Amino acid sequence: LKRCFDELLELAEKPNGVQPKMAKRLENLFAPIENAANEIREHKRRRTNPRTWKDSTQNTTYLYVP
Repeated sequence: LKRCFDELLELAEKPNGVQPKMAKRLENLFAPIENAANEIREHKRRRTNPRTWKDSTQNTTYLYVP
């Protein structure tokens, strides 16, 4: 998984860019990853603990942040 992700990042960071169709596909591919990372980042910045399971999302339900 890490190897595949690194190859995708290498492709996206080419100095001469990528074709517009490929750029659109990469945006669609990375969007869920960015959303999950943002939810985890917001969960870590919380000042209070989640009150109930309703305060968690699918990505942060089982996340333990000391």
